[in-house]
Amino acid sequence: MKSLGWRGVSRTTASYVINGKAKQYRVSDKTVEKVMAVVREHNYHPNAVAAGLRAGRTRSIGLVIPDLENTSYTRIANYLERQARQRGYQLLIACSEDQPDNEMRCIEHLLQRQVDAIIVSTSLPPEHPFYQRWANDPFPIVALDRALDREHFTSVVGADQDDAEMLAEELRKFPAETVLYLGALPELSVSFLREQGFRTAWKDDPREVHFLYANSYEREAAAQLFEKWLETHPMPQALFTTSFALLQGVMDVTLRRDGKLPSDLAIATFGDNELLDFLQCPVLAVAQRHRDVAERVLEIVLASPGRTA
Repeated sequence: MKSLGWRGVSRTTASYVINGKAKQYRVSDKTVEKVMAVVREHNYHPNAVAAGLRAGRTRSIGLVIPDLENTSYTRIANYLERQARQRGYQLLIACSEDQPDNEMRCIEHLLQRQVDAIIVSTSLPPEHPFYQRWANDPFPIVALDRALDREHFTSVVGADQDDAEMLAEELRKFPAETVLYLGALPELSVSFLREQGFRTAWKDDPREVHFLYANSYEREAAAQLFEKWLETHPMPQALFTTSFALLQGVMDVTLRRDGKLPSDLAIATFGDNELLDFLQCPVLAVAQRHRDVAERVLEIVLASPGRTA
């Protein structure tokens, strides 16, 4: 801005015009036109980050999710971006790929961008110390889907244990002899709660359950694990997956191997999707209210006392 010639107008007055404060400071229409002529001539764009730093805020919010291909997360991100934009905020989205090191780097990069708050679906186990540095800090960090330390952070999560128990109770009604439970990252709170719900529902059932855990919630990780498992086991008659992406991995392998899903395969899964309506086998699914989740998360962020208004 210093390098631009403002045609007899002071830099302070030019700044008022560029930042939309001409009327507030009673800048004349003639002066406004002079400044805007220079802006158009030089294709000048003010530095939003620098302006935000001067104001003590950047009107930006960071979002870290584990998988950009996971439809639940992308739908929530879509609603968050739209609602944040309507409130004058920019949403900066980063993907951790369910890798703790990636997640920590994402957080550090967002902090370097001086975001006003961070929303994160963490891949870190509950005992990991990374987020403890903000335990008593007013800077808003809100956990999405996967809880952080409840004593120091606000988390927006589903009723994972209750939903898993309900799904498993319904799955038990099918006359399946071989049962497969497919989850991922058992050290995460969301994984633990869903497994506990399943085990509670199945505790009095004599049928054996095979438990498998992928090293991430990604579709490819589930496919690799399931394909390896099938080398020594028959196709299960009942399948419980803790996310839709994991179910997609199972479907990929089965369709590649057999060309179709067995009609007598009973499926229970977290994450509803229109694709499930086209399956010939029975399917039980727990749907997530993505819009409501996004609204609740943003409400918490904007109401946080550490956020500069």
